[in-house]
Amino acid sequence: MSYLQTNIFPITNLRELKSRYRLYLIRGLSADQEEYDPNIQTLIRKLSYAMRTPVAIIMHSGEPHLVLHEDAPEPPSPYQLVRATAIFEAAHKVFTLDYENPTQETDALRVRFLQFAIEGALFNNCNFWQPSAGNPFFERHPVLDKEGVCVYRGYGVRVVPIEIGKLGACIDVQHKYVSKHPLPANLKREAFRKHKNTGCIYRYGNRWYEIKLHDHTGLSVTEQMISSGSANPIPLFQYIMDNVPKPLPREVIDLPPTSPALKYLTGRDDVRYAAAALCYPVFDTSDARIKRTHRDTILPPAVRHQHIYTFVQNHLSTIRFKDMTVRISPTPATTPKRVFLPPDLAFGNGTVYSVRGTPGTTYVSLEQLGQTRINALFDRKIGPHATKPLDRQYVILPKSIWDSHGPAFLNDLKRVMNALYSQELPYDPVPIIYNDLGPKTYVVQGRAILAAVEAAPREPGYGVAMIHETVDRRNREHDQLAAMVMRKLRDRGVFVSVIHTTVSKECYHLPPNAPAGKDYEPLDNKQGKLNGYLRNVAITKVLLTNERWPFVFSSSLHADLTIAIDVQLNTACFAFIGKSGPDIRTVQKTSNQKERLSKAHVRQTILEVLRQEAALGRKDIRSIVVQRDGRLYATEIAGIKDAITTLNVEGVLPGDASLNFIEIPKRSAASFRLFDMSTRPSGHGVASNPQIGSYYIPTTRDGYVCTTGREFYHPGTSKPLYVKYLEGAMPFHEILEDVYALTCLAWTRPEDCTRYPITLKLADIRLREHAGGYDEDALEYNNEPETEEAEANE
Repeated sequence: MSYLQTNIFPITNLRELKSRYRLYLIRGLSADQEEYDPNIQTLIRKLSYAMRTPVAIIMHSGEPHLVLHEDAPEPPSPYQLVRATAIFEAAHKVFTLDYENPTQETDALRVRFLQFAIEGALFNNCNFWQPSAGNPFFERHPVLDKEGVCVYRGYGVRVVPIEIGKLGACIDVQHKYVSKHPLPANLKREAFRKHKNTGCIYRYGNRWYEIKLHDHTGLSVTEQMISSGSANPIPLFQYIMDNVPKPLPREVIDLPPTSPALKYLTGRDDVRYAAAALCYPVFDTSDARIKRTHRDTILPPAVRHQHIYTFVQNHLSTIRFKDMTVRISPTPATTPKRVFLPPDLAFGNGTVYSVRGTPGTTYVSLEQLGQTRINALFDRKIGPHATKPLDRQYVILPKSIWDSHGPAFLNDLKRVMNALYSQELPYDPVPIIYNDLGPKTYVVQGRAILAAVEAAPREPGYGVAMIHETVDRRNREHDQLAAMVMRKLRDRGVFVSVIHTTVSKECYHLPPNAPAGKDYEPLDNKQGKLNGYLRNVAITKVLLTNERWPFVFSSSLHADLTIAIDVQLNTACFAFIGKSGPDIRTVQKTSNQKERLSKAHVRQTILEVLRQEAALGRKDIRSIVVQRDGRLYATEIAGIKDAITTLNVEGVLPGDASLNFIEIPKRSAASFRLFDMSTRPSGHGVASNPQIGSYYIPTTRDGYVCTTGREFYHPGTSKPLYVKYLEGAMPFHEILEDVYALTCLAWTRPEDCTRYPITLKLADIRLREHAGGYDEDALEYNNEPETEEAEANE
């Protein structure tokens, strides 16, 4: 049998490892409290940072207990939390942690202690630097130095469970993009504004770590006084020279005494100061300045595999930290090749495509599935599964676009939509044009859009709104303008999705020497990009907004009902999908909590929806899977259980219905990889991406499935989706297969694969349409410059 190789390297000497720890009963905290989960996380994070020791919280004898290493200092008590005060009472007993034979209480504890030991050893290794606790360890010398950006290669190391009782170190390669040059030594307060709240690597001698800049003090490093533990404060300049480990690096020796002092906050919210000339800006992957550099760091599987192996052999074979020695195998864990096949998919006119070769369907190979899906949607003889006519449609465009390439863009969108979705009346949206000629800011553009919609005669309907990228939006920051437009227009009966002007401006031009009245045309070298973009707008921005599903399951899921929950900016979305077919529904609710839902909130929503489903005759629901994007909180689980119990009593659900909970985080602490290994004639192994649908279940609670793979080519190494099984009675492989099947409803990218299940993708789309996330007050007051010239002067 063929095998897949993981990037998890087993720890081989668990039997030899022992640790001694103390327990403290935590009074003042109860699992019934709404703030229990966030307060627990706050305690772990802040106490670990403050005490420089591993901290864990476990349930012991039904009560929460703080766990500290035997040699750790006493914890501060009482400790103020959100609407609670924690008091730590010592158990006056030292316990021994058995790493090879953990109990349910100590299983997570041994992971925590081992993680701390491995990180501590690497932190003391002069070959590496770590931006902050829990981050990867980066090499001292950049692997790329290009266009003013230094790229540092790093290695994330996380202790994870494998098999029964065993542990391993999950290793992956990551990169950090840092400016080659520090902030100017003469940085003025005005110029600092663009750096406020951005990240920098502070090179404090050979200690490099990441800080988030908070403010410009207006003082130099010789003027800014700081406490140093002595009776009298001393200048920051003197503190640096006295305390940076010797020998001093050249950049510290050459530090100008006039360099500005900048303020930043620590993880404990303590104020600290840094010299501007030792701060090197960090770039995000979305930053246009590193676009070309980022492409050079996308590693093929064979290259990534070799870097991981080399790091383990050179730095991880034996880890020594304090009195602990951890031995790590040079050979990673392997797993037999196991693959889920995509479900059968139903399109229009009774067409069903099957990779499984189901009788009565049209067979398609896995390699051709993506292209077949997109071709079928635009095939007049097949088309989308949904056929119900669209409601009234609008398109909201900026005046600058309408006066240039807007008519050409609208005609092309209508052509693509009519090729995709046949109906008695062709797609012909009503245009609403808004005056976008003012500054490209959230407030000015937002007011202009609302004014245009208010002035236009309209009926309830759906639409697409084109907006500018605003100049007051930071990288990776939530798009206030998009959120406001979707929310405000929904209140006016118009449900819109948002697109931006960027692609259309890039793809159209007015031909040279064009006669008067000549329309804009697509650029020849942008026609392919434009066609793909228009197809995406037609499917994801028009069809999905109108809840017209392009294709649906023909084969069935294992679960009778799947409920997906996502929360953003005080808005929750619940997505419900049945066992098969077009039985898909979303519900949005406003929440008092930013990310975590209350028990009552979840209970009421589940009761409402399942009672409505029962009224439609859907009562035979015997297995329910609840998916959560990110963390599933105790209050949410309690609310769902309470609702199901109530429905059992009412007879809406059968009494033997099973309830299963899983978490699907967008980012997991362990960056897991699977490599498909083949052997060359020379005998050397070569790593490649695994087949899409490959999966690995190392424990009863942890599973990974490849939702991308070699059949859908992308540069780089595929990254399996992590699924955490919290509790339930369904077999884990059935739950994992359902998760994979839901990624195959790739409505957002029919020609390609999609990483996340459509339940969570759909919830995310709805949240973007319905969530707040914008400054209501700013729209009400005239606090913006009135002209482009005024904006420039600002």
